[in-house]
Amino acid sequence: MQQIAIETGPTFICNLMDDRAVALGIGGADLGVSVVVGSKLWLMFGDTRGTGPGPPSGGLPAVGSSSVIESQLPFGCSSYSWLTSDGKFYQPLHSAREAGSDESTVPAGAITLGDSIYIYSMQVNEWGSWLGGTHAHGVLFKEKANGTFAELTRWPMDNLFVNTAPVAAELPDGTPVIFLATTAQYRHSPIYLAYVAPSRIGDAAAYHYLTGYDENGSPLWSADMAEAKPLPGFENVWAGELSFLYDAPLNSYLLMFRDYSKANTFVLYWSSTPYGPFVGPLTFSPCGTAISRPEWMESGWGPCYGGYMLPRSFGADGHDLYFDISLWDPYTTVLMTMRLSTLSTTGSTSQITSTSTPIQSSTSTEAISSNSVVTSSTTSASPIPGFQAESIAAGIVLGLAALILLRRRRR
Repeated sequence: MQQIAIETGPTFICNLMDDRAVALGIGGADLGVSVVVGSKLWLMFGDTRGTGPGPPSGGLPAVGSSSVIESQLPFGCSSYSWLTSDGKFYQPLHSAREAGSDESTVPAGAITLGDSIYIYSMQVNEWGSWLGGTHAHGVLFKEKANGTFAELTRWPMDNLFVNTAPVAAELPDGTPVIFLATTAQYRHSPIYLAYVAPSRIGDAAAYHYLTGYDENGSPLWSADMAEAKPLPGFENVWAGELSFLYDAPLNSYLLMFRDYSKANTFVLYWSSTPYGPFVGPLTFSPCGTAISRPEWMESGWGPCYGGYMLPRSFGADGHDLYFDISLWDPYTTVLMTMRLSTLSTTGSTSQITSTSTPIQSSTSTEAISSNSVVTSSTTSASPIPGFQAESIAAGIVLGLAALILLRRRRR
């Protein structure tokens, strides 16, 4: 299996929440799940904040819906547009915004089969604290003829399919199926692998789950979800949102996510088959670290999450990887890139921090073309005031706990 390394990047390209979003009443949106629709690429966003007077306490109200950007392939910052319906931004998914049942329903992964789009979503019963955890379940939606989406099936709370990334490929015997990288409890789960026949995608009983490999390295499957085992090498990760796709020029399946068992770390794995084994990780920090930040990150921005790769936007040789990243503050999603290199021999890990190109408005940024070569400029790093509060708070808690134990021992 070929080895992959990060040659340059991550590099900032453009902010996707620009004046075009504001003109439609969008004050911010996150995620940016990609799906190919014919000759177009959709980026589907999660909870979308609308502009306007806001609630009595002020601020931007949460619309409780999704929104969609459409672009020709490959994706271009200057050429995309927001899909609309009846003069408003198009909302394929909706949320009741009710704690205890449906506080948030957001896209997690999507695939096109025939003329229909299928969205694997995460439906949150109630957003919890980092220590208490958020509880959610997976729900599959199918596009109807009128452009709305209807629920096909759902899975139990905190079980598999909370975050799900599908990719079309074949089993070792050549049978075409949909492979799915998936997780259980939100951001507190290793990664599992499943597959389903395209014709039975809406039947929860038709899914099969990876349980391991035989002596020849062939995958072993079970129709019983309770027998599912984490992908080898992913047993100890806490995976966030998942992105899983095929890079044809590199002849590799790429799997990317933020690992919440480590501070501020995004990881990239690869395999020559969709069922593994996977090699990696390459580790990188697109939004910098707790003690340094790239030029495009303003003071107080962060934390960063999400991380969705863009299909069919790999450059002429397949070495340019484009992906979007979300920030909680300000509530926005940006496009970034990394230049990958293939090596005959290399280590499986690489520590990379983010760089940036001079910040431009997205309307003036050149479209990403199939023959583009992306380079990275190095910028000086500076401390991030208030950045990565999760990591800092965790350190404070651990420090206080150690101090209490020390005092008790002294007593």
